[in-house]
Amino acid sequence: MEIAFLILTDYAESLNGKLYTLGAGWNVLRFPELPQDWRFTVGLGIDVAWDETNQRHGLEMLIQDPDGAQLGEALSMEVEAGRPPGLQAGQDQRMVIAFNVGATFEAAGPHAVVVRSDDEELERSRFYVLQVPEDAGV
Repeated sequence: MEIAFLILTDYAESLNGKLYTLGAGWNVLRFPELPQDWRFTVGLGIDVAWDETNQRHGLEMLIQDPDGAQLGEALSMEVEAGRPPGLQAGQDQRMVIAFNVGATFEAAGPHAVVVRSDDEELERSRFYVLQVPEDAGV
């Protein structure tokens, strides 16, 4: 399995192999004070190689704070991509998933969304949490 894309969004849904997003592509969250509870969606595209189809794969997604500690519980699931009728031999299968997540951000600094499969890190998306007073004009 390979990650085709990992995108942070305000909200997203996965329907019919496509990702529909609102407020996609950000990498900075600005809050007037910390700690702050926040909900967002992680859009994920996974390319499953021909020889990995019709097999279950463990998938885990977690959020890390600036020290690399895990925030909250990791989301764990099993995924399996099949081979639909008429698929050309050797063709990868793309799975598109939208994870709705929430976290309590305690500290400013670099954070990350990390995706793993079978204890191997597949991808990470770094984002920054900033504490910016409301009267800072940003």
